[in-house]
Amino acid sequence: MLSTVALTLAAGRILIGLLLAVSAYAKLAAPRDQQVADVVGYRIVPERSARNVAVALPAVEMFFAGCLMLGGRLPITETIAAILLLALAGASAGVLARGIRTDCGYFGSLLRWRVGPGAVMANVALAAVLAADLLTAPQRLLLADPGSNMVPIVMSVVSASLLIQNWDKFRRPRLV
Repeated sequence: MLSTVALTLAAGRILIGLLLAVSAYAKLAAPRDQQVADVVGYRIVPERSARNVAVALPAVEMFFAGCLMLGGRLPITETIAAILLLALAGASAGVLARGIRTDCGYFGSLLRWRVGPGAVMANVALAAVLAADLLTAPQRLLLADPGSNMVPIVMSVVSASLLIQNWDKFRRPRLV
């Protein structure tokens, strides 16, 4: 029987996966210029690289979303997802420290939020939930066999198709 803590952390992990899936979908639905502008706003990567980041980001988010929700290859998935969330918190903190006013771009065109202390704290809190779930490893709630490669394989196929779809969107001529 799973403890209340393990169930709560599993629910948190699954919700984080759902959050990443919604974020990926919203980015895919956003106009390509907005996707690039959201990346450029952080002033971390050169403008010529921002397009590549904007193309790849929804696919990366969707890969981790599926793996977190289903529990595929969980220890490594949770570790990398937590590191990515902390990197995003660091990027947001860097924007704040440099006095840059930009939208966070987390949910594409669904929500337009400015980068602020809340974004930093939210990403740190989400990473902490994943780290805490890692520590409850023997009692984790999983929807897939944790040693199975099936979830990462399926999510790789899904992510690759999203990457191709988004790349195609960027490749097509812009209609004015």
